[in-house]
Amino acid sequence: MSETVILEEHGLLEGLMSLPIPLPTQAKLDWVDKLLQAGLSRIQVAAFENQGLVAQIEEAELLFSKLPKSKEVVLMATARDPQGIESAQKASVNHLSMSLSASETYGQLFSKQKLDGAKMQFRENMALAKSAKMKVRAGLLCAFGCRYEGEIDPVLVLDLIQFQIDAGADELLIADSTGMANPRDLQILMEKVLKLAGQIPVALQLYNTENKGLANLYAGLEVGVRQFDTSFGGFGGSPFVKRGLGMVATEDAVHLLHQMGYHTGIDPKKVSVVSKEAQGWLGFELPGVMYRLLNNPEIKNV
Repeated sequence: MSETVILEEHGLLEGLMSLPIPLPTQAKLDWVDKLLQAGLSRIQVAAFENQGLVAQIEEAELLFSKLPKSKEVVLMATARDPQGIESAQKASVNHLSMSLSASETYGQLFSKQKLDGAKMQFRENMALAKSAKMKVRAGLLCAFGCRYEGEIDPVLVLDLIQFQIDAGADELLIADSTGMANPRDLQILMEKVLKLAGQIPVALQLYNTENKGLANLYAGLEVGVRQFDTSFGGFGGSPFVKRGLGMVATEDAVHLLHQMGYHTGIDPKKVSVVSKEAQGWLGFELPGVMYRLLNNPEIKNV
């Protein structure tokens, strides 16, 4: 039996949050349904956050009130403060994401706080989420570098991960938020992260800003990472990095993983339908590759 790799879909949050024109709620719900039908078992749906920090974050409570309830899938939300966590709890969110940044500069853009303050807030948020019996995925942003600060000390990265573990993280996410990772350095760091995490699941979030997303995904696989964040069509990108491309495209990742003999349970052709719809709504092509090939009748044996 082939080994399983889990992909968590971020297009609905990562892609939509930076757009000036909101996508209608029903369209978001339709996309969630199509992604579930495509076999995605984990989807980041919305953010319970201050809309003044990042444009296009809204309707989270309404979305979760209309989403299907199933133990077979994980529909996640993000939150940064007690108010957001309380709202998520009221919306019956069971799985929450919250993050810290290894880059002080990026962190202040992300949360309007310096690292010490962000750590205090993180600990408070974690305690509140745990009291509400939520599972928490702790993310560490800019783990492989920062466009504003350059290299990030790996010792700081590991210290922050240990802090998140001690705070009670159920899962860990290591993010290449500004797209600076390279395969060699990624493997060196991730071997240490996986050892530190022990039995705690660890995911990688890889961006394609320097066109190294799939190379870094492969590097992660080689050292034992079996969970990755992706985005349909490569939709989105950090709102704090100008001209930064989005995450590795879901269809591109699935195609590569299937070619290598891994099991994902995801039908890339069905995912590509959502990417094509997003392209039509936006009026321009997304950065992903496979969604275009999968929707081109002239190209065979894809």
